[in-house]
Parts: sequence; C-alpha cells; structure tokens
Amino acid sequence: MIISSTVCCAVLLSALALSALGQDASYDVLDEFYKDDLIVNTSTGLVRGGYGGKTVGKGRDMFRFRSIPYAEPPVGELRFEPPVAKARWEGIVDVRPQGAECMQSTKDLMRQSENCLFLKIFTSSLPKKSNNLPVMVWMYGGAFLVGAADFNAHGPDYLLDEDVIIVSFHYRTGIFGFLSTGDDVAPGNIGLKDQLLALKWIKENIKNFGGDPDRITIFGQSAGAVSVGYHLQNKEAEGLFSRAILQSGSPLCQWALSRVAPKTTSDVAKRLKLDRSTSENMLRALKAVPASMLQEAWTSELLWKLVTDPPLRGLPLGPVIEHNHPGAFIVNRSYELMEKGKFHRVPILIGHNSLEISTDADRIPDILKTISLIFHLQPSKFVPGSLNMQNLIKSSLLGRKIKDHYFKSKSAVKNLTEAMVYASVDQFVRPIRETARLYSQHTPVYLYAFTHQGSLGGVYNRTSPGVAHTEDVGYIFDFKHQGSEADYQVRNRMVRMWANFAKTGNPTPEDDKLLNGVKWTPNTKGDHHLKTLVIDEDLHIENNFASEDIRFWDRIFKLYGTRPYSTY
Repeated sequence: MIISSTVCCAVLLSALALSALGQDASYDVLDEFYKDDLIVNTSTGLVRGGYGGKTVGKGRDMFRFRSIPYAEPPVGELRFEPPVAKARWEGIVDVRPQGAECMQSTKDLMRQSENCLFLKIFTSSLPKKSNNLPVMVWMYGGAFLVGAADFNAHGPDYLLDEDVIIVSFHYRTGIFGFLSTGDDVAPGNIGLKDQLLALKWIKENIKNFGGDPDRITIFGQSAGAVSVGYHLQNKEAEGLFSRAILQSGSPLCQWALSRVAPKTTSDVAKRLKLDRSTSENMLRALKAVPASMLQEAWTSELLWKLVTDPPLRGLPLGPVIEHNHPGAFIVNRSYELMEKGKFHRVPILIGHNSLEISTDADRIPDILKTISLIFHLQPSKFVPGSLNMQNLIKSSLLGRKIKDHYFKSKSAVKNLTEAMVYASVDQFVRPIRETARLYSQHTPVYLYAFTHQGSLGGVYNRTSPGVAHTEDVGYIFDFKHQGSEADYQVRNRMVRMWANFAKTGNPTPEDDKLLNGVKWTPNTKGDHHLKTLVIDEDLHIENNFASEDIRFWDRIFKLYGTRPYSTY
C-alpha cells in the first residue's frame, strides 16, 4: 500500500501535536487519516479507496474500493464487442464513489451507463500484501437481464466478519451483454467474457488488497450461479479460482441457455426499423442507436416474448453455444462436459431452495398464471426442451403424462400450488441435482436444500409453504430485513459454512458449536444416493431429498430423451 505524501504530512503533524499535548490517542487519529485515503498499486495503476463504516454484525471497520475499472468503456465501436482490458493510467484514480450500473431497464437510466465495467473490493482489514485472506467473488443474478454489484441493498458485512475479502463486478446484461447474430459478426456471450476479464484482473491484483490469489472462491445465485458453472467449463478460466458455489442455478437449467438469441437480435433490429440484410449491416446499425433507445426497444421486445412464449425452455437472450473460434466462451454442450469430467475439478458447493417458483417471489403470480393457461391449452409445452423431442404428437402425449403427474386437479390454471411445484422442479431442482450428480463423479460436491421459511429473504407474510427463489441470498447478505432469533441463527450458520468453504474447501472442517457439530460430507464417485444438507432451524443430512420427483424425471429422460443433451 502506498500513502500519498500530503496525507503523510498531515498525519505527521497531527501526531506531533497530540504528542505535545501528552495524549495517547495519536493512533486513532492516524487510523482515521489512513482509513479514507487507501492508495493501492494495481497492474493498471494507482487506486484510492476509503473507509466504509462499521459492519452491522461485529462492528468491524469496513474498507472499500467501489469503482475500479477493469476494462475500457464498451461504447461506440466497442459496443457488443468482447471487453478490452483497461490500459494503464497515470496518477491516482479515486474509486471511492459508486460506479454506474450497466444498462438494464428504462426505469432508472440516471444510474445506468454503457461505461459500467467496474469491480468492487470490500475488506475488514487494512489492505496489506501480508494479510493473505481468502477471497470470495460474487456474481449477481437477474436472468442475464438485470443486476448490479453495488452492495447498496445487500451488504457483505457478515461475510467480512468471517475474515474474507468480498469482490464483485458489473458485467453487461440484456441486449448489451448477450446480443448474438449466431455467426462471426457477433457470436455472443459478451457478459460472460466481461466476467472472465474481471476474474483475470482479480487473480493478478488481489494480493495487493490483502487477498490470497490461491484461495479465490467464485459464487453466485441464479444467473450468477449459472455463470459460475460456465466458468467451471471454460478453459481460459483455469487457475483463476480454487472453489465454486452455485446457489439456485446451473448451466443445465433450461433457462441458462438461449436457443433463439439470433432471432431475438433480429427482432429488436426490426422493431427499430434497421437494416437487417446482413449481420454486418445489422450490427453496424445497432451500434449507432442511442443507448436509451436501444434499451427501450429491447425491453418492449422482451415483454412481448415473455407473454407470447414463456421462457421455460430458454431466455430470449442469454448464454449461447458459439461455433468454435478464437475467443469463444461456450462451444460444447454442458451436460456432455460434466458427464466426461471436462471441467475444472475444484471443490463445489451447490444447492436450491425448497420452492424456487413461488407466489411469494416478485412478479411470479402473474407470470405463473400466464404460463399455466398456455400449458393448459397446449400440453406439449410441459415437455422440457432438454429432451430434444421433435415429434409434436409424441410431445402432446408426453405432456399430458407430465401434467397428470403434477396436476391432480387436472387443471394447470386452477391450482397454482401444483403449478409452483411443477415449475420449481422443472426449472431448478431437477437440473441442479443432476448437476451435483455429474460433478460428484469427478470432484467433491457439497449439496444443500434451503428449506427455512424465515423473513430475512424479504417474505414476511408467507402465502404458500416453501422457500422462494432469491430468499437464500438474504441469509448471506444484509438486506436490512428483520427476523426472528431462529432466522439469525440460520444466517450465522450459513455465513460460517460459506466462509469455511472459501477458506478450506470444506464447509464444516472442524467441530463448531454454532453448527451443532454437524459434519457436511461431500458427494463423491460411487455414492448411491445424493447426500443433501437440509438447511433449516436445524441442520441435518438427508439421502433421499426430492427423490420421488427425481425418479419420475430420470425415467422420462431414459424413455423419451434424445442425446446429446445440452441442458437437463
């Protein structure tokens, strides 16, 4: 760490003044000066961070660097292009202010900008190379459509109290991050390529902030978890991290892979009345559209597609399988890679909530009603795209079989409870547990199910049993929600296990009173049942969690599936 000469002079004068007065508090004043002028050298130049207050848990000092640029602004000709590493700058860049969020909606354009490729570092220890603290790199969710790494609404305080460094970064989403023409002109996966560049910067520089470059854990929820999974199979990411946590998401989820991105790109261009005669002409025209106008057109197209074709088989825009070319991020089917062990074999922690698709989650009730009506009228919609079925008659017959299994009332419209169970298993539980099974044949896998129905995830008046999508995040980060004593106990245990995993690769490395002495054993090759840690008011291991649903779908894939699979 390098401290500016101006601050050094001020500190020296203050210390001398206090010494002359015979006071003993000179170190407190020294600390205050240092706290808000933390200058750290990086591979791209000097950055100035500062003091961020006390953690809400243990009241420890928090230090933060909130807008470190890791790439050149992706504007003009760099729009829709892979990120370009930030050139070295002269002088000191003040990274204490909040960096802009990436473009993602039409509601809050004042906080958004295309110039958004910043990363953030939070620590509860003054940055020193000798600290050698484990590092946890958070990848936000948001269906590859929205999201930010600002930690305004969800502070990392509790993890910081466990002596880990928290890092996150912005990456492009929506049309700006996942546009694809399906060819060399714009292959796609730009947002994932942003993430990869950020991980390279972190690996190279985290030592200067007190982090251990050999103990980096990447973790994320929903689309963030899917991103973690894609980095596990990306060759360029080898060595950039040593552990991985996937919460409520996997590349095997159907929504984790877009099968229609090139058409969506063309439809947005059509909405803007642009030249679509060639990919080159279309991309050139899209680059010239003002960012706000492009975001508005994309938002309108997205809403139309969500209503007319529910995205259970894949998002309109998102990760795509690229043809093999230099710089490609995804070129193979995820299922095959996992099955063959072609991924980075680091310890993995993965799991899901008990009822991911729930009427207690934001905006889910209306979407679920729309989906239920469409599926009721077209039973073939119940058939997962992952099965690769092409025959419409067979799809309709199988769809009725799936419908009869989940909808005892015979109506997908009247009973939303049954619809929630079906959608949760179809979109999350089945693919996540299959991911855990495949990973565990080659590396230790800690599998969990989060079933605690508390309020720290933001649900105060629960209308249906089960834990909805994103609720678990409220037990890792601080959303300022109020909870019961049991809620806080669950939070303390989760934070401890996640931090232990980042430190050692094992969430329960030793007997711990907080964890009631529970030993979370990993799934490994040869296990006959997936061992699942159930996270509730108590912690316990189950061998047959969700077994009825899994057996049903395993049989469906065995009888009706056509390989090779991409998702599951």
